[in-house]
Amino acid sequence: MIKHILIKNIALIDELSIEFYDGFNVLTGETGAGKSIIIDSVNLALGERADRDLIKSGKDHARVEVLFSLSNAAKVYDILTGYGIDPEPDETLLLTRELTVQGKNVCRINGRTVTLSMLREITRHLVDIHGQHQHQYLLNPESHIEFLDKYCGPVLDEPKHQLANTYNKWLNVRKEISRIEGVNRDGVRRKDILLYQINEIKEARLQPGEEEELRKERTLMMHAEKIMHAANESYALLYTGKQGSSSVSDKLAEALSLIKAVENIDDSLDSIADQLENLQYTLEDVVIRLRDFKESFEYDPYRLEEIEERLQLIHNLKRKYGSSIEEILDFKAELESELSLIENSEERLAILKSQSDDLFSDLVKSCIVVSDIRKQKAMELEKELVDHLCDLNMDKTRFKVSIQTPDATDIDSMFSSVTENGFDKVEFLISPNPGEPLRPLAKIISGGEMSRVMLAFKTLLADIDEIPTMIFDEIDVGVSGRTAQKVAEKIGTISKVHQVICVTHLPQIASMADYHYLIEKTTKNNQTNTLVSILDTHGRQKEIARMIGGTEITQLSLEHAGELINNAEIFKSK
Repeated sequence: MIKHILIKNIALIDELSIEFYDGFNVLTGETGAGKSIIIDSVNLALGERADRDLIKSGKDHARVEVLFSLSNAAKVYDILTGYGIDPEPDETLLLTRELTVQGKNVCRINGRTVTLSMLREITRHLVDIHGQHQHQYLLNPESHIEFLDKYCGPVLDEPKHQLANTYNKWLNVRKEISRIEGVNRDGVRRKDILLYQINEIKEARLQPGEEEELRKERTLMMHAEKIMHAANESYALLYTGKQGSSSVSDKLAEALSLIKAVENIDDSLDSIADQLENLQYTLEDVVIRLRDFKESFEYDPYRLEEIEERLQLIHNLKRKYGSSIEEILDFKAELESELSLIENSEERLAILKSQSDDLFSDLVKSCIVVSDIRKQKAMELEKELVDHLCDLNMDKTRFKVSIQTPDATDIDSMFSSVTENGFDKVEFLISPNPGEPLRPLAKIISGGEMSRVMLAFKTLLADIDEIPTMIFDEIDVGVSGRTAQKVAEKIGTISKVHQVICVTHLPQIASMADYHYLIEKTTKNNQTNTLVSILDTHGRQKEIARMIGGTEITQLSLEHAGELINNAEIFKSK
């Protein structure tokens, strides 16, 4: 449930802190005092669209914090764990939403920055807001199947999952069929292009890493004369000698001989002799390698020309088919795959169409299973909703869930009707008065009746969804008199198992509250601000008297208010 709300720099509010409690919390006040601002702020924290116009004039940012107390919230904990957010030890959850005039929009859960979709995924399990705008949602027939499926509950979960899974498989096969049919339309022309491109790459006989090796070889060929000169000169200096001078090898042998002749005289010369011998062996190895290099190195001016031509061929292919030899070969594999698809398309198409037929048959079966569950639960929904409407002084109302399905013998109709949600077309029909035929909600129902129908739906779905907090935002439009009392009692009953926060203009609803908050607008130093105070018993009686009689509070209105409060207490104690 919601424990605390902090609102800062929203519309008329500088900073506002409200503590809420379990049970029935009601917000009242004069029109324009700021009740809707509080609900808009809560909506903002829950993930509704952010509007910079909400930021108070003259301020550069706004912030809303909503603190929840979590209990029996396994779904929420599972989602938090999935997002890598650790639950608080005291089982609280803090949602924060910040806006700036520059358009920055930051969402946080327990201090961690999250995306808007993550925030909404959490809050849809915490709060259900029932406001006037939702009337339009219920009037839209496309939303009726969603209401019905929610009412069906867990019994529909696995069949719908199976249906969606089969639908997606079928859809993928249909896409592949369309792709192959598209390929076949241009098959002959496309096949010629593919064969030309494949052959052009194949004839080049490209090898991975070939270009790098060719570049290295070209560098050698371009500097061949310089390389051979260095090798010959080095070989002469080290081994053969040049122009009458001794080689390094000869000089090293002479030095070793001199040391050997005297090493018996001084033992310290032994190590020097050993080092000279090692140098001699090392030099012999270098000389052999230089000789081998000289003998194996060949300079062929025609080879350099071949290398240049080969590199140019690779460059031309890279311009057409990829940035490297590896990419060109990968592209060739793709071309060969497409060519194979064209050459075997008829056979592949026949296999896919067979798969499509089998999957569609399974899909229709899944649709029938889901439809049967909906039809069975629809009868229960009709009965329960009518019972709730009777409680709300709509006892003459007839309600019908119309479920239309395509003709099973009309394949084209079936084909065009199936979605991942099945093939049912669901619409709610109602007759609020005796003698009137059942008609769509939007065509017959009044504002006051709409509020009561929505309240009846919310009552049913709230128990199924097990959402801990319900917010009713001025649902009393078009409701008065005895009906207002029935609406108050219905919300009061809901508050026994859910936390309820309700904005209302009706004294009957306000008198049913466990906690009553007065919203007031004040002006000081040409600054308008919204204040909230929780009322004691006397304050409640005065506020409800105001709601009964307007701005002038009389003894009669006070007595009436007291009577409403007493009757509400009696009802709640039952």
